[in-house]
Amino acid sequence: MAEHEVMWIGRRPAAMAPVEHATGTEAFAEAVTGACAACGCDVEDYVAAAGPYGSWLVRFGRDGRRQRLVWNGKDGRLVLEEATTGAQWNERGSSPVSTRDQATFVAAIRALLGDQPHATQT
Repeated sequence: MAEHEVMWIGRRPAAMAPVEHATGTEAFAEAVTGACAACGCDVEDYVAAAGPYGSWLVRFGRDGRRQRLVWNGKDGRLVLEEATTGAQWNERGSSPVSTRDQATFVAAIRALLGDQPHATQT
C-alpha cells in the first residue's frame, strides 16, 4: 500500500491519550458481580466496553428471569433490564450515577436489585 500525504484544514488534531477506566479492572468486575450475587443473582458474565466512556454490563438470571445491568457511561445512567420472549429488553428500573467509583456503583446496584427490584428509580 502506498503512503499518501494528509492535508489538515485548520490545525492538526491533538493526539489524545487513551483513557483508563476502573471498569476494565478485575477488582471492579469482582465488586460489581459480587454485588449482583449478594442480591440473589446468578451472574453469567461481565463485559466492559473498550471505549472512552467506561460503559459495562452484567448479565444474570434471577427468579427464573434473564436480566442485565447496563451502565451507559456517556449518559451516566445505570439501567436494570429484563429480557422479553423475543430479542428485546424491557427497562425495569434506572438510577443516575454521578460519582463513577466502585463504591457508588455497588450502592446503585444494591438499590436497583434490593427489596423492590422492579421499582423504577429516577
